[in-house]
Amino acid sequence: MRKRLWQLHSWLGLFAGLGLLVLGLSGSLLVFHEELEALVHPEYVRVEAPEGATRLPLDRLLRDAESQLSGYEVAGWIPAYDEPDHADVLYVIGHGTNEWLVSTQNPYTGEVLATPRKGTQTITGWLLELHYAFFGDHIGMLAVGLFGLLLCLLGVSGIWLYREFWKGVFTLRWGRSARIFFSDLHKTVGISSVAFNILLGFTGAYWNVTHVAGHLIYGDPEQKLMTGRLYPESLSLAALSATASEHIPGFRANYISLPWEPGQGITLWGAVEPRGALRGPYGSTVGFDATGAYQSHDDLRAAGAWRQIVDAFVPLHYGTFGGFPIKLLWCIGGLTPGILAVSGFLIWRSRRKNRPTSTDTASKPVRLVQRQPAEAVTADSR
Repeated sequence: MRKRLWQLHSWLGLFAGLGLLVLGLSGSLLVFHEELEALVHPEYVRVEAPEGATRLPLDRLLRDAESQLSGYEVAGWIPAYDEPDHADVLYVIGHGTNEWLVSTQNPYTGEVLATPRKGTQTITGWLLELHYAFFGDHIGMLAVGLFGLLLCLLGVSGIWLYREFWKGVFTLRWGRSARIFFSDLHKTVGISSVAFNILLGFTGAYWNVTHVAGHLIYGDPEQKLMTGRLYPESLSLAALSATASEHIPGFRANYISLPWEPGQGITLWGAVEPRGALRGPYGSTVGFDATGAYQSHDDLRAAGAWRQIVDAFVPLHYGTFGGFPIKLLWCIGGLTPGILAVSGFLIWRSRRKNRPTSTDTASKPVRLVQRQPAEAVTADSR
């Protein structure tokens, strides 16, 4: 049983190794995606609040964006409420197209900072597309989901194989053979990170597999071309926010979804603030039609247990619930699948290299072993 499990663990690791290496490295970089964006394009994502200044009202910011983004319509908006030195993120669609582009806006002045561009032209967008889909759309998403499941299987099988890990899990035998060293490294990293990797593997697999399943069941109709503004000029986001707070007291919209094709309404995605550490930022919603008339609301706090668990996947997967120490820990943890993939491959390669060939076996002299009395065999086996 143990031998078969070891073989299964080895072959699963070899099959999934490269994919897990890419996913782990890209995930680690995504933990600090804001810092990377600020390093590469600080003029697009960093803002400096004038002394004593506060954010402009939502309606003023929307009007400013509309006037500066001629030929585009705002379809989505992420206000940077919790990060006063960050620009708001705008998702826009050009007239005559159905392609979503990304821009940024200074929330203190209303100035649009970046010309609309594809998401993959940003550090964050490029890493996300690699991490979630390998640049392969739904096929890529399914592949990533399967790699997440494999990471879970590798973790569970590793626990069984190293179930007596406490005897020497943190021992690295320096000065011995490379195979022994990498075996110790593999065991130490694998056992110490197994809960983390199962968590990340399961949450990532759940998101991707359910998304692809929904696509297969319900289809994904082609988005219509943007022909012009789909909400009235008099639309007031402040009024929508006030209405949302009436239905969900304490609600704050952390993502504003505006109509992106005819028939679409307006949805405020958010949470009751301040939210708990393991609450996602978009768990509750308030819906309106395209004119701003209230339609419905969905308060996460009234949802079932599984829905609330799934909402906790967001902070748990991204490591956004504990400030810089947790982000650093998640960044380091994201490197462990890659370390395990490389060390596992080197162990397998070393064993293959040192395995005796049929020629080597044939060339060895045959030793004649004298049969021992039964008493001696029994004594030796004690």
